[in-house]
Amino acid sequence: MEKITEYQRVIKTILEEYIASMHSNLEEEVYLVEDTLKMNYLIYHNAWKESSRSYGCILHVRIKNEKVYIEYDGTDEAFADVFVDAGIPKEDIVLAFHAPAKRPFTCFAVA
Repeated sequence: MEKITEYQRVIKTILEEYIASMHSNLEEEVYLVEDTLKMNYLIYHNAWKESSRSYGCILHVRIKNEKVYIEYDGTDEAFADVFVDAGIPKEDIVLAFHAPAKRPFTCFAVA
């Protein structure tokens, strides 16, 4: 349980820092959505440019079976490497946006 608590802390801190570092304007919102019960963390983007709306998930990370699953990473940050740099071992990070058959070819966990 101690490992999960630490992973939750690391993920939340990193995602909050990422959001704080983004340049936003009045027409743009970037925010963190947390489901601490199911251990899901999402960064969402909501913006208007003239009459066009841009809205959606930028990043989805969750903790499952004591591993960090990166379900979606639509950033340029390579969050798997950011998490490794923050102390989460590669063996505990699953690149869930890759098909299960392709995961053994990454340097991260399979599941």
